[in-house]
Amino acid sequence: MTTLPEDAIPEQEVDPAPIDPEMEQSLSGAYRRILRVAIALSVAGTLAAALFFTWESGLGVAIGSLLAYINFVWLHRGTERLVERILASNKTTTNDTSTPRKIRFAFPFPLRYALLIGVAYVILKSYPRLLIGFIVGLILPIVAAMGEGIYEAVVISKIDQA
Repeated sequence: MTTLPEDAIPEQEVDPAPIDPEMEQSLSGAYRRILRVAIALSVAGTLAAALFFTWESGLGVAIGSLLAYINFVWLHRGTERLVERILASNKTTTNDTSTPRKIRFAFPFPLRYALLIGVAYVILKSYPRLLIGFIVGLILPIVAAMGEGIYEAVVISKIDQA
């Protein structure tokens, strides 16, 4: 978020600091890299759980990672829409009737968690052997995002040193 200098007029726009094109290019693919790593971790985790434990564990990892992947994609899309709406509302000062209602943006966020809770409840009550694999599967996209954060930190440090 850009903060205004003390002597700036509130209606003035403040330009953010220029971004290095090389850094922008390397960081712009973060979302795609996270998705690819999450898929690779999900496949590897499913195979490892099925081979080293039981097929129920592998199925739990597959279900958990699929649900976490869908949740991650929905979170990304919802956040993009929210940011686009905020930027559009900042640009228009008149009341435009074509802007979507707030409920359209507020409803999907809790719906994601309701889906997760519902699936976890069904697994807990009906298939308790899948539960540990399911929880591990839910964690895999988070591990992918953490890996991306480490990757970006290394890339940025290399660009800054150059």
